[in-house]
Amino acid sequence: MGSGLPDDDGFATDGTIAYYRRRAQGGIGMIVVEASLVAPGKSAIGPEIRLHDSKYIPRLRKLVDAVKGEGVPIGIQLWHPGRQTNLSEPVAPSPIPLSPRTPVPRELTREDIATLVGYYAGAAARCREAGFDFVEVHAAHCYLPCEFLSPRVNHRTDEYGGDLANRARFLLEIVGAIRSACGEDFPIFCRVTGTEGIEGGFDISESVEVSRWLVEAGVSCLSVSAGSWHTLHLTIPPMSMERGCLVPLAAEIKQAVDVPVIAAGRLDDPAVAEGVLAAGQADLVAVGRGLIADPDWPRKVREGRYDEITPCIACNACLDLITAAKPARCAVNPEVSRELEWEIVPSEAKRRVMVVGGGPSGLEAARIARLRGHSVSIWEQDARLGGKLDVASRAPSKHPVLAFRDHQERVMSALGVEIHLGVEVTPAVIDAENPDVLIVATGAAPLVPPIDGVERDNVIDAQRILLGEEPVADGERVVVIGGSATGCETAEVLAESGCEVTVIEMLPRVGRGIELITRRRLLQGLRESGVTLLTGCRVVSIEPDRVVYEREGGDTDAVPTDRVALAIGWVARGPRLVAQLNGRQIVVVGDATKPADFVAAISAGAEAGLAV
Repeated sequence: MGSGLPDDDGFATDGTIAYYRRRAQGGIGMIVVEASLVAPGKSAIGPEIRLHDSKYIPRLRKLVDAVKGEGVPIGIQLWHPGRQTNLSEPVAPSPIPLSPRTPVPRELTREDIATLVGYYAGAAARCREAGFDFVEVHAAHCYLPCEFLSPRVNHRTDEYGGDLANRARFLLEIVGAIRSACGEDFPIFCRVTGTEGIEGGFDISESVEVSRWLVEAGVSCLSVSAGSWHTLHLTIPPMSMERGCLVPLAAEIKQAVDVPVIAAGRLDDPAVAEGVLAAGQADLVAVGRGLIADPDWPRKVREGRYDEITPCIACNACLDLITAAKPARCAVNPEVSRELEWEIVPSEAKRRVMVVGGGPSGLEAARIARLRGHSVSIWEQDARLGGKLDVASRAPSKHPVLAFRDHQERVMSALGVEIHLGVEVTPAVIDAENPDVLIVATGAAPLVPPIDGVERDNVIDAQRILLGEEPVADGERVVVIGGSATGCETAEVLAESGCEVTVIEMLPRVGRGIELITRRRLLQGLRESGVTLLTGCRVVSIEPDRVVYEREGGDTDAVPTDRVALAIGWVARGPRLVAQLNGRQIVVVGDATKPADFVAAISAGAEAGLAV
C-alpha cells in the first residue's frame, strides 16, 4: 500500500512516520510498511522508501520507534518492480515487454541475479538493524520474483527458467540469503500470488507448491494476494468485486502449509473478516484501503462500534494518486496524508452554521464544524441527503457508494446536526435562519450543450436514467452524448436494461475521470454488453430519429436513435445563490465553486469546516 509520502531520495519523511503512527493508534494488530525498493536506481513509480544503503537506517528507526511506541509490531516489504515500472530501462527474467506501449526490458544475467539476491539480503539486514520485527518479500503481483515464477514472463532456458523448480529458484535464493544475513530468529514473511488470473500465467496449483518450498526454506508466514498489471482488478479489487474475493486462494494455501497464512481482498467488512477466521480459511486478515478510509477500524471493531466505521468504498482514488507519484488521498477520509497537521480543534467562538447542500462537501463541512462545537444545520432541496452520491450509486458497478451516504447520515444524526430536507433555499430562507456563517455546497447542475436539437422531447439528462426517473424499454435505441463517468455508467444501466446503446465522446477515449482499474472493468463490461463507443467525435445535431456527428477530419455520420441522454458535464450552482446575498460570512465549497471529483469535494468540505 504505497503512501507517496517518502521523499524523492527514498527517506521516510515525518509525513510517512505520522501516517503509520496514526494507523498504529487505531489499534491494528500488526503493520507491514509499504513496498520499499531493495536496489539502487531511480524511483520505480513514485517516491518510495529505499533500503539499499545504511544511510536510510536512522529515518527507518524513527518510523519503527513511532509504531512500536503505540504497542504495534512492524515489518516492511522488500520490493523490486521488475518490468512494472516507469523507468526507461526496466529489467526482467526475459525480454518481454509489459505491453505494446512499454519498453522491452533487459534480460537479467546470472551475475545480475546474484547481485539482486545480495540486495535483498542487505536490505533485510538493514531493516533488522533499524528495529523492524520482520521483513516481507514481495513475490506477488508479477513484480520481479513473481515474473520469474510466471511462465508468461519467464522464457529462460537456464537454471532460472523452464519447470517450476527452476522458476522458483530466484525467490528461494532470496529467502536463503535473507536467512543467512539475518539469522534463524528473524521472521521472514512472503507475499505470494495465488493466481495471475490470466491464461498461461502462474496459477494456484503452482502457488501451493511454491508456498511449500518457501516454508521449507524458512519463511515464517505467507500473505496471499493475486493478479498482475494485466489483472489489476484482482490485485486491488474495485467496488464491483465482492468482499473476500481472494480468500479461497488463501484457504487453499493454508491447507498445504503449517505456518500462519494471511488473507486479503476487500476484507474491511468486520463480519466478512471474522467469517474468514472462524471458518479457518486464514490465520490473519490484511486490511489496506479500509485503514486508509478509517485508521480507527480495529478499535471500533473491538468495541463493537461497527456502525461508526467510515466505510471504504473501494473507489481506488488512493491508487490513482499513487500511480501519478502523488501522496495518497482518500475519497471518504480527508485526513489521509495530512496526519502531521491534521487536528480538529474546538472553536473558541461557537457559531450558528448553515450548510446549504447535503452532498459530499456539505456533509463533510457539517461534520467537521459540528465536531468543533458549532451549532450546525443542513438544508437540502432533495428528499434525502447525499447529492451526487445517490446518482453515483445507481450504476451496477457502484452500489457500494451508498454505504458512505448511509454512514454520513448516521454521523449527522449522532452529532445532532439539524437536517432540513425538501427545501429550496432562497435569500428569504437564509434571512429567516440568520446564520453566523453560511456554507454554500449546492453542487453542480448538468451542463446543457449548445447543440442543434438539444431541446427535443426525446433528449433527457442522463441522471434521470440513473435515478430511474425515465423508464427505458428493452430494445430501445439510446445515444449517450458524453463518455466520462456519468456517460459510461448510464450506458451500463441502459445495456443491462436491454437497450441498444451508443456512446459518443469528443475526446480520444471514454472514461475520463475514472481510475484505471474501475475504468478497465467498466469498459470491458460495456463492450461485452454490445455498447458502441465512438471517440473523437463531435455531435453536430440531434434529429427526431438520429444523432449526427462529425469525426476528426470533418467527415459526418449518423446514429439512429429513439432517445438521447446528455452526460456532457457540470456547471457550478453556487455563484447564482451567492450573487443574491450580501453582508454575510459565506464559504463556497466543492462543486458549487468548480465541478471536481469526490476526493476534492470531501477535502473542500473539510477545509470549510476547519475554517469556520
